[in-house]
Amino acid sequence: MGKASSSKKIKRVQAAGATRSPGQRRQIAFPALIVAIIVVGLAGTVFAVAHRRNIEQVRPTVDDSWVAAYGTYICGEDFNLGNLDTVVEDAPVDLHADGLIHIHPTSEENAGENAVFGLFLESVGITLSDGTMTLPDGRTFTDGDDCEGEPGRVALYQWPPQAGDNTDPRIITSNIAGTRFTEDGQTYVLAFAPRGAEVGFPPSQANLDEPDDSEPEVSSEAPSTTTTAPGDTTAPAGGESEDSTTTTTAGG
Repeated sequence: MGKASSSKKIKRVQAAGATRSPGQRRQIAFPALIVAIIVVGLAGTVFAVAHRRNIEQVRPTVDDSWVAAYGTYICGEDFNLGNLDTVVEDAPVDLHADGLIHIHPTSEENAGENAVFGLFLESVGITLSDGTMTLPDGRTFTDGDDCEGEPGRVALYQWPPQAGDNTDPRIITSNIAGTRFTEDGQTYVLAFAPRGAEVGFPPSQANLDEPDDSEPEVSSEAPSTTTTAPGDTTAPAGGESEDSTTTTTAGG
């Protein structure tokens, strides 16, 4: 009798254990799912914040106000800067009376990696397309056109801040409009000149230390459209590449 009773008790315990196991597993699985959701959510938030900070750290930001010296050089002559009027109201990149490009982004759309030379070109009505440059006065220059008895080419000369007479410029011959403003106090000359021409600093470079922050008057003329070309690579210093899509350093 005792053995039979013990056997029944064992079976009841086993049965009870069997019925509780699925419930116990469910109780363990549900909290684990919640924890997993929280972990994934936190990871996504951390990534988004880090990405946002990375964007904000690419200068110039909306809190920056930079200047860059600018000049236009056409076959040995400096183009009259007075003919370059701002034609875009409240432009984030524009030309002031001091002859300097003023870079003051207004949103993410024109800040950081989006703060490019093309914004300036649009603000003054200069058009670039496939090796051709058209100035606001209607004059057009195309790669290969005669320039002081030699084939000319459209190029952007870029110097770093504090550049001196011995500082070679970076010479950009493609995707000029996509060239980024990366530092305060750079110098730019948009030129049509023969390959190897000595293009010097523009007169406005002397104003970098004391820029004029007064807003320029906006011309009534409609802005021109600036077209960018794909590709922009950099070659080692020491000479110019024969490839028209290459950015290079003067010296050859």
